[in-house]
Amino acid sequence: MSSAEEGLLTVVDLKRYAYCPRIVFITSVLHLEERTSEAMELGHEEHDERLIAPLLVKLSAKRVLRALELESKTLGLVGKLDYLVVTRNRELVPVEVKWSGSAKGRAKWDHRVQLAAYAFLIEENLGSRVNRGCIYYLKDRGLVETLIDEDIRLIVRRMLREMHEMVLEERDPGIKAPLSKCINCGYLPYCRPGIRRVGGKSSAPGPLYIFRARSEGPAKQSSIIPAENPENRRSSKILNRKLK
Repeated sequence: MSSAEEGLLTVVDLKRYAYCPRIVFITSVLHLEERTSEAMELGHEEHDERLIAPLLVKLSAKRVLRALELESKTLGLVGKLDYLVVTRNRELVPVEVKWSGSAKGRAKWDHRVQLAAYAFLIEENLGSRVNRGCIYYLKDRGLVETLIDEDIRLIVRRMLREMHEMVLEERDPGIKAPLSKCINCGYLPYCRPGIRRVGGKSSAPGPLYIFRARSEGPAKQSSIIPAENPENRRSSKILNRKLK
């Protein structure tokens, strides 16, 4: 049985929710898959210990666990951590490797959320407190450290509750992210199909689809209703078939 069938969300889901809640609605409620983007292709780049050797020295690593799979039935969360570094002082430090650059030398918000989620999973499974985490940004070739304090912990717990409620109720959170965050998103064709890239920029002639929820029998079902445009009918039929 998959984690989704068991009612578990992933740390990647949480990271996406921090970036844009509607991504989780599209993947976990509509069950539509991401379109491959340039960012995704770069994100699939293989990395190994040789790549992060300098940061292991910086963290005074005594031991490194790679691709560590963790699960919490309490939080309804699963994840696979890139690296768990055990320092000489026996401190546990989660480390994620990202293809992108940092936010002007600081960890991006969704990456901070991701590390805090891994901290919860590490603490529940290994019994040791996690006080910090690190992101290695390939574009910068630099390590960024972030504290995992009570503020971020409260935020992540709230996000997890919101995510589970949204999926259970099949509730569309709507579009809340600015257009600038949507340009390289692999879910753009599903979420904002009216957006067209023109000369490196984007234009929005209007929505091609409207997300609605309907109740039929004991279970709620979601559908994508085409806007009043005959040219959109064929594409909408394809998307609605995926929802059945």
